[in-house]
This record gives sequence, structure tokens and C-alpha cells, in this order.
Amino acid sequence: MLEFAEKLTLTPSAMREDDVRKLRDAGWTDRDILDIVQVCAYFNFRVRVVDGLGLEVADWQIQRARAGAERAAKMAEERGVVMPADRWQVR
Repeated sequence: MLEFAEKLTLTPSAMREDDVRKLRDAGWTDRDILDIVQVCAYFNFRVRVVDGLGLEVADWQIQRARAGAERAAKMAEERGVVMPADRWQVR
């Protein structure tokens, strides 16, 4: 799911039915996949608005992002899944 969201964020025009199939094969439902796409799109929209207006990110927002990344890393470890590379050094 994280790799799917990363691909959707970085190269949305490269998404294919095979990407969706892989999520289904991993046990995600179609409703789950819709939620993943919508949440990813929403956060990408927010980032582009903030960046487009040159707004600064507050320290509490950075701390919250790191806490979320730590929770995701813990869940990945529990499931035996490797986390994608941390390109933006959130973790």
C-alpha cells in the first residue's frame, strides 16, 4: 500500500490496473483501494496548496508526521513488510 501511494504521488500517470491488482492480491478490498487513492490525492492536494503559496510548516506538523511515520514503520515491521525509502527524511 505504501509503495502504491508513493507511486501515485510521484508518478500518477504511470499507474496501471496491475498496481490495483497487487493491492487486491495483498488482501485490500476495492473500498480500501478507493480510500487509499482518495487519502493520497487529498494529502497531495494539500501539499501543493501549501507549497504553491509558500507557506511554512509548523514544528507540530513535522512532529505529527514523524509520529505517523513511526506508527507506519511499527506496523510494517509487525507485518514483515519493508518500508519504502525515506526520501524526505521524515523518519
